[in-house]
Amino acid sequence: MALDITIIKKENYTYLVELKGSIDSDTHDKLEKEIKEIIDDNIKAVVFDMARVDYVSSMGLGVVVWVKKTLERRDAIFTMINLQPQIKKLFDLMKLAPNIKIHDIPAGDKYIDQIIKEESEKQGE
Repeated sequence: MALDITIIKKENYTYLVELKGSIDSDTHDKLEKEIKEIIDDNIKAVVFDMARVDYVSSMGLGVVVWVKKTLERRDAIFTMINLQPQIKKLFDLMKLAPNIKIHDIPAGDKYIDQIIKEESEKQGE
């Protein structure tokens, strides 16, 4: 299945990445390439909106872990929102959920901005 990626640049070098489809062996390279294009020294946060992702393979998990580690090295925030139950279960089974911030919230600028603010404050502690 294909993967549609929409990247929305928000304020202060924060990006919302809306994903639709599968993150698998056929699509993981595309996602990694798109994320590499937005990562620079100014990046503050990346939020993956996973509401329309219906499948994540081991290759997809690898990209998610790569994004998280890459952003951590730049002191930037990575979080995911709106995971489908089967995707959340996969992250739980792989013991990735505690290491990756996952929020179950309605999509929308107000909520995303609040998440970024809260995560930034946590990093500053």
